[in-house]
Amino acid sequence: MHRFPPAADLNFLIGKELGQVCLDPHSVQLHFLNGGGIQIEYEFDHVAGAEHSSRYDCTTHKGPPLLLHRLIARTIESLDVAPLQLSLIFDDGQRLILHSMEGPFECGHIRPSDNPSDMIVY
Repeated sequence: MHRFPPAADLNFLIGKELGQVCLDPHSVQLHFLNGGGIQIEYEFDHVAGAEHSSRYDCTTHKGPPLLLHRLIARTIESLDVAPLQLSLIFDDGQRLILHSMEGPFECGHIRPSDNPSDMIVY
């Protein structure tokens, strides 16, 4: 639905520690310790070194088994932003690459805090 904002607008994610991963029929949610989170409703890649790289599509439920539990208790160390892609790089080298597309549907949202009105839609 939307492009990702510039990296400067997402720097609040650096230092966030992942506390919980939740799955439902149409999304994957990442909940950070001390508040905030990301809801993914489109495609994402999980890259955990040479031994594991996979793409999952929340809209079609296609992809290999998810190994996102490997990200729990990991901290976001840096990020890379392109207009339709956000890469979260964790302290152990794992990457979570979120994809967006331009069109009428949202692909997810990022919450800097637990305040529901404080949301970035992508």
